[in-house]
Amino acid sequence: MTLIAITGIEDPLRPGVREAVADCHKAGVTVKMCTGDNVLTARSIALQCGIYTAGGIIMEGPIFRQLERQDLLDVVPRLQVLARSSPEDKRVLVARLKHLGETVAVTGDGTNDAPALKTADIGFS
Repeated sequence: MTLIAITGIEDPLRPGVREAVADCHKAGVTVKMCTGDNVLTARSIALQCGIYTAGGIIMEGPIFRQLERQDLLDVVPRLQVLARSSPEDKRVLVARLKHLGETVAVTGDGTNDAPALKTADIGFS
């Protein structure tokens, strides 16, 4: 057997995403990313967008859902990326942010986003 080639494919960010995230940060809006992607892909995208910054936390859904209530309250403010997240993980994140006194807006494009959209103060789908 002879290896002939290795190919990598990257789906580039849409135009304006970096600027939109930067505008949110300038306006005092904290941007968090919840995705079904694996943690390495999620980290790469979050870095490119400007969502993941020094001191932030990236976590996978299976670990997030095992956290105790107090641990959730400690992690959620610094959580910037939630990878391999389930619909329930997204809903819990929104609920904890609201519990901490945050006004929460959620964007979503699928039925798996419905619980978080419903729980949020503002939902865009």
